[in-house]
Amino acid sequence: MRAVLVAALLAFPLPVLAQDSPAPQTVEVRLSNFEFEPRAIALTAGRPVVLRLTNTGGGGHNFSAPQFFAAASGVTGPVVEGEVEVPGHQSVEVRLTPSRGSYRLRCTHTMHTAFGMRGTISVE
Repeated sequence: MRAVLVAALLAFPLPVLAQDSPAPQTVEVRLSNFEFEPRAIALTAGRPVVLRLTNTGGGGHNFSAPQFFAAASGVTGPVVEGEVEVPGHQSVEVRLTPSRGSYRLRCTHTMHTAFGMRGTISVE
């Protein structure tokens, strides 16, 4: 009986199941005096992402992208009303799964956008 069972399993192998979701992509974003690096962030729709936001300056900055965060799923981290505050010389992480689209990014601190602290997030 065992021989028949083994022969049946060999004749009709079970499919290998893929993992439910791909491993998250880590994207490093530096916030410094009046710029984001990179300025243009490219992500893949449906692929989980860890945004590691690092403020290299001494003063505070934020990562403001309300439409991006609203469209994403599974957002965890210090996102409040579409913004992430990043104190000087500190890093924070936000985990999410992005949705397809083009989104504006900026720092909403006084005059930071006017001085060039803006960018884009493209999700294909």
